[in-house]
Amino acid sequence: MKKIKKVVLALTLLSYPLLAEPTLPPPVQDVVKMEKLAGPAGPFTTKENFPKDYFLMPKNLPYLVGMTLYDSSSANLKLSKEQISAILKIKEELMSKAIDKALVIKKLELDMMQQISFKHKGPKAADFYPKVDEIAKLRAELTKIHLDCIEKVKAVLTPEQFEEMLDYGVVNMF
Repeated sequence: MKKIKKVVLALTLLSYPLLAEPTLPPPVQDVVKMEKLAGPAGPFTTKENFPKDYFLMPKNLPYLVGMTLYDSSSANLKLSKEQISAILKIKEELMSKAIDKALVIKKLELDMMQQISFKHKGPKAADFYPKVDEIAKLRAELTKIHLDCIEKVKAVLTPEQFEEMLDYGVVNMF
């Protein structure tokens, strides 16, 4: 009987991630909208994740809106309706700023790519340094929007919810 209980417990624990639910369904319409706004990826890009690819730090900062609302374990946070509404408001406010800035960056990068990549004899690399500096500045500004988003979402969560999110967020990374 003890063995059966252990097996049932083990199976329950193993299937726990499969039983987890997101707070909200994934925003498929947002993804489609982003793809339309972004337009086609550049010819040297295999897959674009717009606007995230245009952040200065696209990989090493958490995306807390997604983690709190759309992650498969986000229902564990037990967010109130007010918290969900607040996070959606943060998303709406900051995403429009991020999209606008990412579109400017993408245009600058594609313009530079056209000038340096498709002409055998064209401008020298040093001619592009000011544009690279401008792109770097815009990417930093975009990343600051991301940092503001992180700060604002953290302010909506209780310390317990934040710890729970870190628990499932870090686990889901591996």
